[in-house]
Amino acid sequence: MMLFPIEELLDAQSSYAFLLQVLHSNGLHCPDGHALPSDQAPHDRHRVPLYDYKCRRCGKVYNLFTGTLWSGARYSCRKIILIMRGIVQGVPTQHLAQELHIDRSHLLKKRHAIQQLAEDRLSPLASTR
Repeated sequence: MMLFPIEELLDAQSSYAFLLQVLHSNGLHCPDGHALPSDQAPHDRHRVPLYDYKCRRCGKVYNLFTGTLWSGARYSCRKIILIMRGIVQGVPTQHLAQELHIDRSHLLKKRHAIQQLAEDRLSPLASTR
């Protein structure tokens, strides 16, 4: 298989917007469920466009990945989209790891976590558990 530098072809802001819709379809909120006010400025801007926010009500700091399987991830939004895309398309872990320049064993753990989430949420047996 040929390797493509596809990460360089994606826009960072549109990748963030896509993940925001996928991970938080009801809008970004703190771990206690307080909504992010539209006028609130970021608490920390060290990973543009992935900002950390501090809840005005409870003081907890959170971002796009808080409360998701990507919590604590140091990947860019673009890279996370490419990881998810590769897993959904069935790209072998080794090939995906080489293409995205990430550790194969870490990627394999993420693949298993994503597959488990899909099984838990999308399996016809999920409602009987």
